Amino acid sequence: MSSVVLAALLGWLIALAIFFGFLVLLRYIEHRERMALIARGLDPRRMRSRRGVGVLRAGLITAMVGLALTFGLYPLGFILPASFTQAPFHFGPWLLPGLIPLAVGSALVISYYLGQDGQPPHLDIRDDEPQVKD
Repeated sequence: MSSVVLAALLGWLIALAIFFGFLVLLRYIEHRERMALIARGLDPRRMRSRRGVGVLRAGLITAMVGLALTFGLYPLGFILPASFTQAPFHFGPWLLPGLIPLAVGSALVISYYLGQDGQPPHLDIRDDEPQVKD
């Protein structure tokens, strides 16, 4: 193999290692946060309700960026030569940089709504303590 191919492969391997390194770092930070909550006597399951809002927000942002990219790249179908734009409505592979984040953002929004259990959160009532009426 030539040195250019080896350099490209090495670059991709380094990028992949950095990506997985960030995933491991995020998991480690999440673990430390969970252990700190447990050490202070808080229930970490109650803190998960915030994540749902974050998933919804991330999904909406990603979907809107994808939609904007799709609208911005659509006119390329009219600019490119006719041999590239034989698909109906001038669709083509140049729309993929917008359609992929649009699909990922839509999946995040859908997962937010499908992941809700429909039960209200418990308000400072522990299961192991008996409830006493005055």
